[in-house]
Amino acid sequence: MTVKVLAFDLDGTLLRKDKTVDPRTADAIHRAMDVGMHIVLATGRDRAGCEFVYKPLGLEEGENYLALVNGQILYDFAKKEYDVDDVLTPEDSVKIQNVCRKYGVEGIFCCGYDFYSYLTTPGRVRKQLRRIITGEPGDYGLKAASDVRTFANLPSKGKVITKDINKVCMIHSPKFFEKNLPKLREELKDYDLLMVGKDWLEIMPRGVSKASGLQKVAERVGCTMEEVMAFGDAENDIPMLQEAGIGVAMGNAMETAKEAASYVTDTNENNGIGKTIDLVLAGREDELRRKKQNRGSGA
Repeated sequence: MTVKVLAFDLDGTLLRKDKTVDPRTADAIHRAMDVGMHIVLATGRDRAGCEFVYKPLGLEEGENYLALVNGQILYDFAKKEYDVDDVLTPEDSVKIQNVCRKYGVEGIFCCGYDFYSYLTTPGRVRKQLRRIITGEPGDYGLKAASDVRTFANLPSKGKVITKDINKVCMIHSPKFFEKNLPKLREELKDYDLLMVGKDWLEIMPRGVSKASGLQKVAERVGCTMEEVMAFGDAENDIPMLQEAGIGVAMGNAMETAKEAASYVTDTNENNGIGKTIDLVLAGREDELRRKKQNRGSGA
């Protein structure tokens, strides 16, 4: 057995639809920790947003990590310290707001625990009507899990954001992204654009990814990326699925994530992670490294 690090995306991967971890999956993770594996939660969330996951799993004990904001921020539980990669600048905020205005899409600028929503006036009216009809929160739940978070609206004419920007979320309908994603990629070609849901796109500084965060973890624990096994389901997981020695896509993953992986397991609702860890612990990890031969039903 050569796997030293297990890395998990959260939403759609480690978490089920009800935002809980399957007890069978948690048990498999604990057994992996018992034989010395290091655990990394590799997520687009910030630390407060994944506390409900790492505390029950006991990740604060031992040499485990959080690769937050798509790998931009690394948190080391053992040393209790952060390592921050590149961020977006005030100039980037202007450019991205201009694109949001042009396409009528909402842009949420994530600055630590502060979130700033840019939307044109007509778009703001449509959002308010949709919120009334559907009952969905205007902040998309981004303020949840912490009393120190803020969610504020930017003026429709735009505003330069002088704080460090971790990432920008673009939110619109699935049909909008199906039609306009190629245009957005061209308009914003200086950044990495990642679809994390049918109606949710994230903009990151180029080259900052969950893979770059895992590279740092591998260096800290003294292993190579070949000894890392990563699990994911969306476009922001693709770099780590490609660069990890074993990249595992969930059965419910986007097709692009499945294509990037070396193995496709069962879904997040049916203990896909636990089944795959069991293969490793049983000495069958070579089966997971065979590119695209084992894709399908999973273990």
